Amino acid sequence: MTTAEVPVDAGAEPPTPPTGNDDVAAAGTARSWSWHIMQLSSWILLVLLPLHVLGTWVFHDPGHFGVAFYVDRWHDGAWRLLDGLLVVLAFVHGGIGLNGVLTGRVRGSAASAAITIAIAVVLAVVGLLAVSTIGGFDLS
Repeated sequence: MTTAEVPVDAGAEPPTPPTGNDDVAAAGTARSWSWHIMQLSSWILLVLLPLHVLGTWVFHDPGHFGVAFYVDRWHDGAWRLLDGLLVVLAFVHGGIGLNGVLTGRVRGSAASAAITIAIAVVLAVVGLLAVSTIGGFDLS
């Protein structure tokens, strides 16, 4: 293809330079730990979420949900593990993503640190409550 075959739009904006958040990294570029955790949690959630949806909404009548549904479901340790892992992974994945979005919108390291700490504390408290509820649920 020659340059004469490439259409040129005089009103087009020039392409933006690549940033650290691009999907494709340049050769030899190191990714952050949060990027790797996001990728790992994405793939695990890609498997766990359909299992959860199938087990909760498709194979059972959603009109009969209640405490009894979870008492019956959590008699099996595998369901407890699946539900607990799903909660933890969803919170980690969502927290890292939310942190990236919010800290990218503020200027200054103090504001970024405050946002990161606030997200971590809120998700840790809610996550611990959820996991302790799943793990410590009285089945009698």
